[in-house]
Amino acid sequence: MKKLLAIILSALLILTMCTITAFALDQNVTLEEVDGRLEITEAGSYVLTGTLQGSVYVDPDEGEVELILDSVDIDGGENAGIIAVSGDKLIINLPEGSVNRIAGSTGNLYDATIYSTIDTVFEGDGALYVISSASNGIETENADLTFDGGSYAITAEENAITADGDQPGALTVNDGHFSTQAENNIAPEASFEMNGGFFDQPFPENFNMQQNGEPMQMTGSAPQNGQQPPMDGNAPQNGQQPPMDGNAPQNGQQPPMDGNAPQNGQMPNNQQNSAGAGSASEIVYGTMTNNAASLEADYDNATYISVTDDNSQIKITSSGTYVISGSSSDGNITVKKGTTGVVLVLEDLDLTSTTGATVSVNKEAEVKIIISGNVVLTDNENPDDEYSSNADVADAYDGAALKAKANSQVYVTGDGTLTINGNAKNGIKAGDDSSLIFDGVTVNINAVNDGINGNYDVTLLSGTFNIAAGDDAIHADHILTVGSEDGTGPTIKVTESTEGLEGTVVNVLGGDVSIVSSDDAINAANADSAYEGELDYSFNMLGGKVVINSKGDGIDSNGDVNLIGGNATINSTSGGGEAGIDYDGQYYISNDFNLNNKSGVSGADMMPGQMNGQQPQMNGQQGFNQNQNTNGSAPQNGQQPNTNNNTRR
Repeated sequence: MKKLLAIILSALLILTMCTITAFALDQNVTLEEVDGRLEITEAGSYVLTGTLQGSVYVDPDEGEVELILDSVDIDGGENAGIIAVSGDKLIINLPEGSVNRIAGSTGNLYDATIYSTIDTVFEGDGALYVISSASNGIETENADLTFDGGSYAITAEENAITADGDQPGALTVNDGHFSTQAENNIAPEASFEMNGGFFDQPFPENFNMQQNGEPMQMTGSAPQNGQQPPMDGNAPQNGQQPPMDGNAPQNGQQPPMDGNAPQNGQMPNNQQNSAGAGSASEIVYGTMTNNAASLEADYDNATYISVTDDNSQIKITSSGTYVISGSSSDGNITVKKGTTGVVLVLEDLDLTSTTGATVSVNKEAEVKIIISGNVVLTDNENPDDEYSSNADVADAYDGAALKAKANSQVYVTGDGTLTINGNAKNGIKAGDDSSLIFDGVTVNINAVNDGINGNYDVTLLSGTFNIAAGDDAIHADHILTVGSEDGTGPTIKVTESTEGLEGTVVNVLGGDVSIVSSDDAINAANADSAYEGELDYSFNMLGGKVVINSKGDGIDSNGDVNLIGGNATINSTSGGGEAGIDYDGQYYISNDFNLNNKSGVSGADMMPGQMNGQQPQMNGQQGFNQNQNTNGSAPQNGQQPNTNNNTRR
C-alpha cells in the first residue's frame, strides 16, 4: 500500500469521503478502508471532503502530513475521529469558508476526538466542531500542540484541549476563537502560552450542525471548478457555502447557524464593549521620588570587586560606582543604611546566600543597579528563620534574593539578564515607603511566594519579565504601574501565580502582559487595607495589551475599573462568584477599548458572570456568542447583530 502511495508522494491528493468503503485518491488510485478507518501512510497534503463513518489514521513513519478539511463530517463512533501515531508533524488546515465536524471518542483508547502523538498545528480561517464524549476534545501526548487560527466549538467531559509535549509551552495558542462545553477550556496540568485568540462561554448542549432541522449531510462528489461541494446535494451559488438552514446566504455572507451569521467560516467575534459609566473615575499615578534613576555609572573611577567564597561579604558604605562580578555559594552585597549616590554594576555575577538577601539595600539608601551579562541571585535562607524564637535569627531573615528596605530608592536597569531564585519566600522585596523601578532589563523570577513584593510603589517601565510565583507575581501595597504614559511598556509573562498583578491601584499604561493565575489575574486590593483611607481601589488600563487565563476573576477591583485604551483578552472561570471582570465600584469602558471578555462582568448590582445584567443567549439557550443586539431583536436583512454593545447604563 505504501509503495502504491509513494507514486503520488508530495502531490495534492483529493480524498473523496463517502459512506462507502472506498476512497478515491487523485481520481485514479483507490485506497481501501482498513478496519473502519482511512489510513494515511505517506507524507504529503491531503484534501478531505464529504462524510466518513470511521477514523482518519495518520501513520507515515516520518515526514509531514497536512489534512485540509474542506467541509467534512467525520464520525469516529467509538473511536477518535482523527488519530496521528507517527510522522514528524501533523497540520490540520481549515480553509476559509469551510465548516467541519468531527465526532467520536466513546470509551476509545485515545480518550479524545482528535488525538496525536506528533507535533500538531491547527491553522486556517474555517470552522471546526469537535464533539467528544470522552475526557478530552483535542489532545496531544508527548507532542506539542499549536493553534494559529480557525474557529472551534468543542464539547468534552473534562478538557476541551490538552497537550503533553516539551516543557514549557506544550500548548501554544497564537490565534483562534474557541467556544467550549467542558469542565476546563484547557487542562489544568497543561503547560501553555496564550499569545492571542480567545475563549467564549459554553454553547448549548443541543447545538448541532443542522439543515432544515435535520443533521447536515455532505455529498461525496468532487468539488467543481474549485468550489466547495454542496452539503445537501445542491450546487453552491456564486462560490458560496450553502445554507445550513435552507435559506440562501445574503450578500456573500455565510449562512446563520442560529440566527447570528458568521463571516468567512468564523464564529461571531466577542467584542463586549458595554459600558457601566459615562466617564472614567479619577486615576491616581505613583509620585514617589526616585533619585537613583538619574545616577550615572563612572567606570573610570569605579571600584572593581571580584566575589569568591573567600571574599563573599561585600559592604558598600559610601557613594560611587562598584563593578561586581564573580561567584559565591554563600555571600551577599549590602549597601549601608542612608548611603546615597551608589551605582552597583552587577556583571556576570552568580551569588547565593543562606543568611539573608544576596543584595540588600538598607533603609534610606539610594542605589541604581545596572545588570550586565548574566546575573543570578539565589536566596537559600531557611524559611523557618522568619518565625524563629531567636530574635537575632528572625531579624536577620530577609526572605528575598534582592531586598530594598524601608524608605529606600532602587532603580534596576541594564542590557543583561537578571535571574532571581526566591527559594525561601519572595524573589524581590521592597519595604515601607520605598520606590522600586525597573527599566529596560530582562528579569526571570522563580519564587515560592511573591515574584516581586513592594510595601509601597512598584513600577515596571520597560524590559522583559518572566515570572513563576507561588503567590502574587507582582504585588504593590500602594501603586503598581506597568508602562509609561507615552504608551510604551514592558513585556510581562506570568506563567504561574495565584494572583498576577496586585495593588491598591494597578495602572497598565502600556506593554504586553500575559497572565496565568489560579485566582484573580489582576487584583485591585490590599489584604491589610494599609492605604484604604488614602487611595480608592482601582484598576486602570490606558494602553498596551493584556491576555488573561485565570481560574478566578480575570480583573477584580474592590473599587473601580477604568478601561480607556489598549486591548484585553480575558479567559477566566465563569460563575461561582467568578467573572471576567468583577468590580465593587464603577465600571467604565471607552469606545476605543478593544475587549474580548469570555466570562462576563460582575458588579455590585449583578449576579456573578453576567454581562451588564444580561446573560448571553442563543435562541433562548445559553450560547457561545456573547454578542447580542442591544434590543434583543434578531438581525435584519442578513446583517450581523451589533458586536460592540457600546451602550451605557
